Amino acid sequence: MNVPDIAFEADRITEDGLVVGRNGYADVPVGTVFRAIAKTRVEGEISSWKTTDLETIAVNLQLAEVWWFRRSIDSIPRGHSAGLRLVGNGMDLLKVALDGKKSGEFIVLRVEP
Repeated sequence: MNVPDIAFEADRITEDGLVVGRNGYADVPVGTVFRAIAKTRVEGEISSWKTTDLETIAVNLQLAEVWWFRRSIDSIPRGHSAGLRLVGNGMDLLKVALDGKKSGEFIVLRVEP
């Protein structure tokens, strides 16, 4: 598995602290450490989308638990939505990023800085 393949697009944080969003193209096991929050913008037509990084913030958030279809599992399945329990430094930065995103912007958790 390639480290750059690991990316989780965060949509929101629930009242009990789960980060809800969609996974990319690789399974992400519990224990994985996300090292960056990236704010990205997608532009263009579906056939020629272009993604631009607007800002990247260093964090240290370890994946402690994955909730998928109301049960706890060992990894985020590729291409699926899930709720993540993250521990470490950066949850406050993630909340600020999610609260400040504009239309056409996405907040992505990445393993690489």
